[in-house]
Amino acid sequence: MAINNKKFFKVFIFSSIILFFVSSMLAGCAPLESNSVHRLKVQVRKLNKKTAKLSQNQTYMEKKLSQMQLNTANSGVSISSLDAKIRDIYGKYEVENHKLNLLNKRFREYRLMVNKQLVKLLKLVKTGVPSPSYKKAAKKKTSIRAAVVKKESAMEYGFKKALSLFDKKKYPAAAAAFHKFLDKYPQSKYAADAMFYKSYSNFNLKKYPVSILEFHKFSQLYPKNPNVPMAIYLQGAGFLKVSDPSDASILFRQVIAKYPGTKAAELSKKAINELSK
Repeated sequence: MAINNKKFFKVFIFSSIILFFVSSMLAGCAPLESNSVHRLKVQVRKLNKKTAKLSQNQTYMEKKLSQMQLNTANSGVSISSLDAKIRDIYGKYEVENHKLNLLNKRFREYRLMVNKQLVKLLKLVKTGVPSPSYKKAAKKKTSIRAAVVKKESAMEYGFKKALSLFDKKKYPAAAAAFHKFLDKYPQSKYAADAMFYKSYSNFNLKKYPVSILEFHKFSQLYPKNPNVPMAIYLQGAGFLKVSDPSDASILFRQVIAKYPGTKAAELSKKAINELSK
């Protein structure tokens, strides 16, 4: 009986020691487990923040990409529209150029005829033989000179009269007067200015599509005329009234680049500044 109690006591002591160690181990692991969980939670929160930031960046980039695609599409439409207008203008220019070539051909034929007549007159002068035909030719030459002087006076008067109407802001009458002048004197020294002021009159009458074509034709036929910079600016101003501002901007920048220091360049800069607001 004493032996059994002794064994029981040993078992009890051994069990108590084991329980003590197990309790100590569990007590030591609890804080460790708690710290690990805390660190994991901190890392999870950091990852969540990074994921949210990446999601925001992706959304921003998608918006920027969408805007770039929209701008590209709008630019394509504007370029297509401008190309169509230029093709239309170029077609009309070809027609007018053909008419001009015909007029030049007739002028060369007329000059050849005059030269032949002058050669005949020179032969008569060298022979020293006065003849009725020579007298008739001399008289005809004098009358031609008088007719030329008379025509020059009428031509100058017609142009100044039309210009006076423009200066008085009587634009319908001015446009009609310049049109009549160009029909009557298409090759005169006033033809370029008459074409410019006719286009300007139509612009002031708010006939923007008509004035755009006329300004383009004027710039092509008379590229060295001092009114060309203003014609291109007014062409851009016309586009600004009837179509997308990008068409006008192209012409304004052309004036600034090719004709710096002109009034048209100054007006073009102001127009671009207004468009950028």
